[in-house]
Amino acid sequence: MQRNVVFLKNRILLVILLTGLFAPNILPQNDNELSKNVRTFISLLDYIGSDYKNAVREGEIINRVEYDEMMEFIDRAISNFNRLSAEMNVDEKERMADDLFNLKKIIEEKKEPDKIYLSANKIKQAIIALNIIPVSPLRWPNLSAGKEVYTKYCQSCHGTTGKGDGILSNNFFPGPANFLNDTLMKKISPFQVYNTIRLGISGTGMPAFDSLRDESVWNTAFYVMSLRHKEKHEFSKDSLLKLFASVKSEITLNQVSILSDNELMKIISSGEGNDTLYLAALRQYSGGDTKGVSVKQAQILLDESLEYYKLKYYENAGDKALTTYLEGVEPYEKQLAAVDSDLKNNLEASMNRLRSDIESREPLAVITEDVNESKELLSLAELKLADKKFSFWFSFFLAASIIFREGLEAFLIIITILGVLKSVNAEKTIRWFHAGWIFALFVGILSFYFTDLIISLGAQNRELMEGVGSLIAVVMLLYVGFWLHRKTEIGRWKDFVENRIKKLVTGKNMIGLAFISFVVVFREAFESVIFLSTINLNVDEASKNGIYLGAVLSLIFILILSWIAVKYVVKLPVRTLFKYSAATIAILAIILAGKGVRAFQEAGYSSLSNISTDINLSFLGIYPTVETLIAQGVIAALLIAMWVYNKKSQTL
Repeated sequence: MQRNVVFLKNRILLVILLTGLFAPNILPQNDNELSKNVRTFISLLDYIGSDYKNAVREGEIINRVEYDEMMEFIDRAISNFNRLSAEMNVDEKERMADDLFNLKKIIEEKKEPDKIYLSANKIKQAIIALNIIPVSPLRWPNLSAGKEVYTKYCQSCHGTTGKGDGILSNNFFPGPANFLNDTLMKKISPFQVYNTIRLGISGTGMPAFDSLRDESVWNTAFYVMSLRHKEKHEFSKDSLLKLFASVKSEITLNQVSILSDNELMKIISSGEGNDTLYLAALRQYSGGDTKGVSVKQAQILLDESLEYYKLKYYENAGDKALTTYLEGVEPYEKQLAAVDSDLKNNLEASMNRLRSDIESREPLAVITEDVNESKELLSLAELKLADKKFSFWFSFFLAASIIFREGLEAFLIIITILGVLKSVNAEKTIRWFHAGWIFALFVGILSFYFTDLIISLGAQNRELMEGVGSLIAVVMLLYVGFWLHRKTEIGRWKDFVENRIKKLVTGKNMIGLAFISFVVVFREAFESVIFLSTINLNVDEASKNGIYLGAVLSLIFILILSWIAVKYVVKLPVRTLFKYSAATIAILAIILAGKGVRAFQEAGYSSLSNISTDINLSFLGIYPTVETLIAQGVIAALLIAMWVYNKKSQTL
């Protein structure tokens, strides 16, 4: 017996070591093959650890089919390990080979289930620790999105509540898993559910959903893990977020992903009797429910980005860096800009440089330096914001500055076009134009009372909306600018003056101008609401009044300035006004082009190529990236081309 044991152990070690020795001479596994082998290996260990109790009790086989399955699974695990061991060094291979040998040995000896579980789990944690594949999502999963996938693909078997009683459940043996079963669910992790969805379970009705996007699978895995807790604990949104906030600084997303409920309970145990509530909050929390992550968590995300880069998972590294910015920096940018604008610009530049260097596949030393710099700046930002209390007057001036800065740009466009309309007495068109911006302002103010909904959109989608709004405004302004400049040509001026009223009051022009005024004001109103919402979540009730007062007074001040400006511009000669208006609109189109592309970059929908300069004039849409400058150059070139075209067509 001892001789056979030694022979088995040596055979496993020999195969594994030979695999590593000749690895350079065989075709390398691509990411999908390697990922599948690792996930299969981990899943087999999970099945052995959880199902062995159904095969053996007190040293006796109680179910021969289950026991034979355990022996099959351990052999398959060894086979899978042979294929993936080329990713390990010799010491790691030998340690894991010893552990695999020991696991097979104690299964053959029919040891107690607890020993099997501990042995299988030890090997699983060792392979996870090697970071060969990602074992957690890039950002906190969205349970609502997970529910949609569950309803479409899983509900027919597992049932509406996850009890395993779907309309097709009677067609399978064994039947679908009951996700409300405490004994089963408290021992598994979202990562295990993820692997099951990805790989399926052979010999059962559980298929492999290998065509679903990675994000969708994680969303579904986390939703499945939440079902049992929803059944036991119903939280209001506020109470859920409060409980989650109490533990999120101690628990990383990686831990929540790879640890079972039993294992998480050991970490969050407080001795105060609230452990089950904290666990339920962790499992029921959905990505996008809060305004952002803590600095500590943002730094962890940066470390994870660096780890992915080391493993050459470049896309994942870039996504982690983007998530760090969207959830750890973007929600606090305006507050930080009010306290220390240089620090805000440096932090933003550092985060963008990291993303750009990842896209460019810079050496690991460069990425490491970028990560360390960003972490240091995050710590400084945390200290700055912590030192600056959100008092009534600080909230007042911060809100007032945001509204003034964002509103002035929109109302400059409104003033320009409105001055033109007034100069030609297009009263009916003016009413439509007023209706557009007033409605946009009303929608913006109304949306402030739906901040939870806006925040739940996520920073990425909010940036996308801002980018789309900016580019729509650019197109509109190009058209208006072209039209205004065209009318200033001497040959067309007489005809325009004679027919201006008739042309401007047509339905097409009225609706178009109303749409322009709506778009430019709503874009700024929406962005202002996002900023004010994040401030609102950081202040006490007394200081919230400062936000409201600052926003209202700033808005009133802008409206008064606008009224005065319109009164002044209409006194200019009409042709001169048209020329100035065309120039103003051209400049604003260039500014918005830069801001629009910047929003796409911040949302991760555009590449980000930094240039070595400290110039960062956000109020002019000028940023130190190739893409934003090219966008502004293209718009400027289009404007010049339009001007040349107008000149040439006039001479014909």
